[in-house]
Amino acid sequence: MPKQEALMSKYENYDAISENYDKTRTAVGIEIVLGYIAALNKKPEDLQILDAGCGTGNYALELNKHYPNIWCADFSAGMLNKCQQKFNKNNRQTRMLRCDITRLPFRDEALDIIICNQSLHHLDEPESEFANLAEFLKQASRALRPDGMLLINTITHRQLRDGVWWGDLIKPAVERMKGRFTTDAQLSGLLTNAGMKITNRVVALDTIIQQERYFDPDALFDKTFRDGDSHFSLLTQEELDNILIRLRGLRDNNTLADYISARDSLRRDIGQFTYYVIRKG
Repeated sequence: MPKQEALMSKYENYDAISENYDKTRTAVGIEIVLGYIAALNKKPEDLQILDAGCGTGNYALELNKHYPNIWCADFSAGMLNKCQQKFNKNNRQTRMLRCDITRLPFRDEALDIIICNQSLHHLDEPESEFANLAEFLKQASRALRPDGMLLINTITHRQLRDGVWWGDLIKPAVERMKGRFTTDAQLSGLLTNAGMKITNRVVALDTIIQQERYFDPDALFDKTFRDGDSHFSLLTQEELDNILIRLRGLRDNNTLADYISARDSLRRDIGQFTYYVIRKG
C-alpha cells in the first residue's frame, strides 16, 4: 500500500495556499467539458460525475448548475473545505471525498464521467515513470461504465514553456516541471495499459487561465498571484529573487510591455492547456 505522503501533491502545499488559490483561478475551459457531456444525450439526473483532484471546486460548481450528481474528490483538506464553502454559499449540494485518487472509493462501473483538471502532474515525482498516474488511470477505467468518459485538462511540454509570457523567465521551474507532465506518447501508452484511448484533443487558443491579471506587468510581484500557479513553488528563493530583479529592470527600462507582447504571441499559437477526451476500449 502506498505511503500516505504519496497521496498529497508531490511539490505544492495546497492546504497552505488554498486561501489564495481562487483569487486567480476559475473554471476555464468548462464549456469544453459541458459540450462533451451534453453530447452524450443523457438525462442530467442519470449521470454520475466525479471531479478527481477537485481543488476548491471551481469546475464541480459549474457542472452542478446543470448536473445534480457531482462527487468532489481531493486529498487536501484545505481545498475541500474551500470547495464545501463555495457550494454552501451557492446553496448547492455535492458529495465530498477526501481520498487518494489513485484509490478511488467507487465500485466497478459506477461513474459516467470523470474530469481531472490540472491535477495529474501532482501525482508523481519526475523519476517515478508515472507510477501513480498509471494507477489512477486504471482506477478510472475500472470505475467508469462501458460508455463512460474521462476528460483530462493538462499542459503539453510546449505549453509549459510558451503558454504563459513568463515561461522563459521561470526556465528552472519549467525544466523541473517537464518530468511531471507526460508527452502524448507516454499518456497514450499509459491509457492503453488501462484499457482506454484518446478519442480527441481540444485546445482553446483564446482562453487564459489567469484571466485579466495575466497581462498585468506587476502580477508576478504578487505572492497571491503566484500561489495560483504551482510552477512558482519549484523555484528556489534565489531564483525567484533574480526573476523579480530582471522584471524590475525591464519595467524601469520601459520594455516590459514589449517583452510581454512578444512572449504572448507564442501563447496565441499554442494555447495554455489541452483537453484530452478519453474513452474505454
